[in-house]
Amino acid sequence: TIDLWCQTVRGRVELSSDAIRIEPEPLPDSLPQYMSAGQCTPDRMQADQQMLAELTQVTGWRHQGRAIVLTGPTTLTFRPSDH
Repeated sequence: TIDLWCQTVRGRVELSSDAIRIEPEPLPDSLPQYMSAGQCTPDRMQADQQMLAELTQVTGWRHQGRAIVLTGPTTLTFRPSDH
């Protein structure tokens, strides 16, 4: 699953030593039931769409310290939560 700001989608990931391909399902038409009215702003909804588009363009990955770096037209860095 891919957890975004407002929504969660299922996806498929193909991974090799330094290559990655991410194929997410489309964003659902509605917000999850647990979201209250007004909790997800239009900006955050747009950020979900943008992040999903960026993830589909990722072609490579690597470890950088404790972080995972996904590379493609946009470089995305993910770090484990410390709380």
